[in-house]
Amino acid sequence: MSPIHPNLITAMRLPLAPLAVVALTWGGVGGTLLAAVLSLLLELTDLADGYIARRYGQVSDFGKLFDPFADAFCRFTLFLGIQAIGHADLWMILIIFYRDSSIAFLRSIAATRGVVIAARSSGKIKAIVQGVGTQVCYLALLGIALWPDATPWLGGVPWISMLIITVVTAWSWVDYLASCRSMLVDVWNDRPAA
Repeated sequence: MSPIHPNLITAMRLPLAPLAVVALTWGGVGGTLLAAVLSLLLELTDLADGYIARRYGQVSDFGKLFDPFADAFCRFTLFLGIQAIGHADLWMILIIFYRDSSIAFLRSIAATRGVVIAARSSGKIKAIVQGVGTQVCYLALLGIALWPDATPWLGGVPWISMLIITVVTAWSWVDYLASCRSMLVDVWNDRPAA
């Protein structure tokens, strides 16, 4: 038995993301440094809760739902912070939001039919790209705060990172929709589950 339950670690992550965004919008070296540290802490605790759950046999049905919810909640919040300070476009944030909302809807439909939608390779790749890309964004923003003269070459890094995140997220969205096409057609036409 782990000294700290993995679901507690997951729960502790939730307030860190809004704090990171508040710190980021404060600006300056101090605020941006705090935002970057909190962003990194969010990724490390995401790895920790999964590791502890598997290592100590504390994987639960609740945890299987809570962890991806916390991932989406935290990363989406961090992306909103990047957009709020002008380093991402609204359309990028919308695609990320629409993808996550659509997958949650698909999982709900599947659950009503007694089907579990397993994580797809595209979803795992998306999670890695989002996790790494978020760190690149926040480190670049810290670099901009520390070395304002480097902005001409460093200033585009957050936007390019968000573009890559958005493209991979959109690809994952299409992949999930394609994999669930027959189920969606059946539900749309009110056919019983196979």
